[in-house]
Amino acid sequence: MTTSYDVIVVGGGMVGSSAALALAQQGFSVAVIERQKLAGEPMELTEAYDLRVSAISPSSQALLSELGVWQEITRMRSCDYHKMFIWHENGNSVVRFASEQLGLAHLGTIVENRLIQWSLQQVLQGLSNVHFFTEQQVVHIENGSDEVQVKTSTGRFVHAQLLIAADGRESSVRNLLKLPVISGSYQQSAIVANVSTEKSHDNTAWQRFLVTGPLAFLPLSNGQSSIVWSVDDDQVDKLMDLSDTAFTEALSAAFEFRLGAVTQTSARAAFPLNWHNAQQWLQQRVLLIGDAAHGVHPLAGQGVNLGFADVALLKTLFYGQSAIYQPRLLRRFERQRKAEAASATHLFSLLKLLYGQQGGLICRVRDLGMSIVDANMMLKRLIMNSAVKNMA
Repeated sequence: MTTSYDVIVVGGGMVGSSAALALAQQGFSVAVIERQKLAGEPMELTEAYDLRVSAISPSSQALLSELGVWQEITRMRSCDYHKMFIWHENGNSVVRFASEQLGLAHLGTIVENRLIQWSLQQVLQGLSNVHFFTEQQVVHIENGSDEVQVKTSTGRFVHAQLLIAADGRESSVRNLLKLPVISGSYQQSAIVANVSTEKSHDNTAWQRFLVTGPLAFLPLSNGQSSIVWSVDDDQVDKLMDLSDTAFTEALSAAFEFRLGAVTQTSARAAFPLNWHNAQQWLQQRVLLIGDAAHGVHPLAGQGVNLGFADVALLKTLFYGQSAIYQPRLLRRFERQRKAEAASATHLFSLLKLLYGQQGGLICRVRDLGMSIVDANMMLKRLIMNSAVKNMA
């Protein structure tokens, strides 16, 4: 069977679903090809928090509000954070951000990834110009001058004027088209868990930079914190194999008991840390976005905001347009977002490198820099404005 649409979106995750919704709301017919089943019934609010959460920036919240999903997300469960507290190993300085000092309602909101995805898919399923092809993936692409055609693993052929690949770090679309990508490994893994602490998280995003990498405590609405602990590969198995009691003790010490002792932990998961940037985001009628195009270190859960920034620019560029395939606009998108994503990748890598140094001189310079930032409100505003713009 063959069907035709204005645009095919490969990948129904947070970024793919938001791109599909942004374009569908502008009148384009959209096919979403997703390898998983669609999310079913709403999550029960009594369920434990999922281990995968993101710190959604104000700019990303603005996008999700425009798409009509943010109100539903916050109605279910989310946690605004109003402060950030950053400090590091081998130094004494700290940097503190507070939303009221920066003229913001809050600095960001911690939300489960699955809740964002579910909310987007619920709206998409109510639109007549959106069709889902689930439990299948793209196995062949014909990227022609007049249209793009894909064949799925179920034998279905789908045609469109444009294909948007939002199918993750191991993008099948990118691999099928042999688009070049540069990548690297941090030789670390991130351990994630949800933990309880003696003291309240105080709606604060806490981050300590260790020699091995950052340790973040992100506030959840049930009073727990979501932790992302970056550790060297040779230490991952040791920490994952610890009993819960031994793990909470090690975590408390690594966090310098900033919230008192860690008293309880959920199950833990670990995943390798690496980065990548596609060298070519646009090939004729195929465009890469989100993790298919770029991937960064998960500093404080900010990575998905880069994907939402991709969607926000697409939404702006194609506002009021009648045709989805416009090479001039697509090349403009590629130039702008490719440069911004590369800058974010280098920034995250630089921070990891900078805070991983133990020498006396670098520690003193780092301490001085943090002290200057903490004492200067103008610098804080510049940093936060840049973060809101570039991690939107």
